[in-house]
Amino acid sequence: MIDQDAREYLQQLKDDPILYVTQVLGASPTEQQVEALSLIDEYEAHISIRSGHGTGKSALLSWVILWFLSTHPDAKIPCTAATQSQLSDILWAELNKWHRRMIEPFKSQFIMTGEKVSLLGAEKEEFAVARTARKENPEALQGFHGRNLLFVIDEASGVPDEIFRVAEGALSSP
Repeated sequence: MIDQDAREYLQQLKDDPILYVTQVLGASPTEQQVEALSLIDEYEAHISIRSGHGTGKSALLSWVILWFLSTHPDAKIPCTAATQSQLSDILWAELNKWHRRMIEPFKSQFIMTGEKVSLLGAEKEEFAVARTARKENPEALQGFHGRNLLFVIDEASGVPDEIFRVAEGALSSP
């Protein structure tokens, strides 16, 4: 478990994802990543990023997932993409990379598996999970509830509209 000083530090980082990324993960975000990070915790934020390959979108999503899990109690983060390989080979690989770079005592608080990232001691309550949601299986993202809910939809242009409707339906409270 992390000590009181670390908890207080995380409380400060809750309002500053950019500081989290630079201090806890040791990353140097680009100007575009800084812009996205500055918007991420706004009430009812919906952020869409369009760009080419190799621009840092997967790194940004990984940073946001780790920050949100670290700083938001009862965090649940359903993650989806157009394909399972996008989730496992790209997003989850990037998550693992940034977890390895994370400083202690925060790094040891995460349990990383092939389809789930959770907090030690709260594996069933605070987590990010990879779910491939398809047009014929939109319910893969149903049933998520919690005080802090974040949907991550990678390569959204390839994800059917039904998936977005399911995600919107879960966001029924602040």
